[in-house]
Amino acid sequence: MANEDTIALPGQDYDVVPIDVLSKNTSIKTLDLSYNNIKKVESLESFKQLTSLVLDNNRIGSNNTFPNLPNLKTLSLNNNDISDLKEFIDSIKNKFPNLTFLSLLKNPACPNYYFTGLDFNDYQKYRYYILYHLKNLKFLDSTPVTLEEIKEAERQGIYSIPAKPTQQDIIPDEADEDEPVYKSLSSELAQEGKGKASFGVSTYVYYGRQSEGNRFIMNDDL
Repeated sequence: MANEDTIALPGQDYDVVPIDVLSKNTSIKTLDLSYNNIKKVESLESFKQLTSLVLDNNRIGSNNTFPNLPNLKTLSLNNNDISDLKEFIDSIKNKFPNLTFLSLLKNPACPNYYFTGLDFNDYQKYRYYILYHLKNLKFLDSTPVTLEEIKEAERQGIYSIPAKPTQQDIIPDEADEDEPVYKSLSSELAQEGKGKASFGVSTYVYYGRQSEGNRFIMNDDL
């Protein structure tokens, strides 16, 4: 498996990072553990070549002991249990020095602007706070970072933690027919000719209990 760049293990009911499955593949560049029940991001210290870590639709909270991953560029944590933005950012800001894409949509700490059209000011404060601490970000959630945002983040970002949402503000897990569909990865991040789910990786490996084609997670499913 020396030439394999990607491992995807979506929908396998893992409660923890399955290090027993991954331990012989520490040179992978992309790891997708979406649609599991993982609460903590642990045991990835040896995966120094990772450039993309996708953990959408798990149960990951605000406080994690992330490993130092110097090559990580993409971190996708949509639809998890991150409720304390300061605690979460503190846990990653010194661990991923080259992080350029972060997505936290549908976490309690992320204001619901993209789904309700409301809370624009809170969402902008949330962006300023993150951009103040993560200087290399080029994409946050579904939109690119602008020069104006970077300037404003430097001015007020340290003070811009939005108010924590109340329970009624949090979108339930059950998807509504009219709920907007969002993409966690911009199409600009995928290489031409690789397709929208390739993440720019040339070789794909799928480990699953059943060889169902619909277990491959596309951007539209995130």
